[in-house]
Amino acid sequence: MITNKIIKEAVKKLGTPIYIYDLDKVSENCKNILKTFRKYYPQTEVHFAVKANSCPAVIKEVEKTGLNVDCSSPFELLLSEKCGFSKDRIMYTGNYESPEDLDYATKKAGLINLDDISSFERLKKVKIPEIISFRINPGIGKGGFEGVVTGGVDAKFGVPYESTEEAYQKALDAGVKRFGIHMMTGSNNLEPWYFAEITDKLMHIAGKAFNKLGIIPEYVDIGGGFGIPYSDNEKEIDLDETARFVTEKFIDASKKFGFGTPVLRLEPGRFITGNAGILVTKVMGKKLSYHNYLGVDAGMNSLLRPALYGAVHRVETPFVEKKILKGTDICGRICENSDIFSRNTMLPELKEDDVVVFKDAGAYGFVMSSTYNGRPQPAEIAIRNNDVIFIRKRLSPEEMLSQHF
Repeated sequence: MITNKIIKEAVKKLGTPIYIYDLDKVSENCKNILKTFRKYYPQTEVHFAVKANSCPAVIKEVEKTGLNVDCSSPFELLLSEKCGFSKDRIMYTGNYESPEDLDYATKKAGLINLDDISSFERLKKVKIPEIISFRINPGIGKGGFEGVVTGGVDAKFGVPYESTEEAYQKALDAGVKRFGIHMMTGSNNLEPWYFAEITDKLMHIAGKAFNKLGIIPEYVDIGGGFGIPYSDNEKEIDLDETARFVTEKFIDASKKFGFGTPVLRLEPGRFITGNAGILVTKVMGKKLSYHNYLGVDAGMNSLLRPALYGAVHRVETPFVEKKILKGTDICGRICENSDIFSRNTMLPELKEDDVVVFKDAGAYGFVMSSTYNGRPQPAEIAIRNNDVIFIRKRLSPEEMLSQHF
């Protein structure tokens, strides 16, 4: 648990901004989703989406729980290997993959999900793997924000479902004998029935194409997208209900199309680490202009989601008593007008150097950070109980410059 004492000690030692991850919470989330889905369908495998959080201590914690990983780049493949994952526990899901990416994936990943038919044409020049899967765009998609919708007619991802048969026919013609099928339609969804709906849609797409081609899939990967609440008026996803709805559709369709008992694969990222991390920052200055501004030393280079998606993170001020609350715009010090974390946030009276915490920042936080404006990426620590397991320090301007000269 990330206590105020831990926050205070971390700030004193490493300064701000700093990400703090609770490894006990990561472990709890991993075990929860695996146990819940296996209760209804024992042949379930869960792959943590490394793109959500690539902190080595987090990846190692995921490995210990028995989850597998899903990677989207050569770096993530290598990182997963270094953190203890064997090839058979690593899946690769890229898009617009280069021949070099695909070559690396065949060496490091036991399973590969291809984004397009053209991806397979590039892969053929490298190696024909023993088992292959295509990412199918089922024609529908949904996400917590428009920018995280990854299915439907406006999504750049996947083989259009109308071309499913064509994709797998090409793989058969090339000599591939074993198959899976994959989709990922959007992120941060909280409605159980949505996951059941897209599972049913993918199974019927697969059934139509595979029955015609004589294919029995070894696995069906329904992606991730399991959300977490980012505001007080949102409720946690009912995971048990989601698992029950999804597996009912999955089992019924498997019987209908003669698939037997294929492995059901999931790719949660945010669900595993989102609520296990916070971003700690400090007040740098206050300004009364056309708005009441509170400037902090984090910025859109530290936490991009608000500027990129219009996402909102709950804010806490752990060391300030909440007396008079006033509407405040929290902003960073990056030279962009979009460097705003939240608008009209009710905060107590704060002074310079007071600590401000952005909650639920354990997914798509540090991994999307940058050195824009010459500002360093945040520091990172991971904790288990009160023990610090991992530290990534914040680079000084001299250390940043040394990377170029």
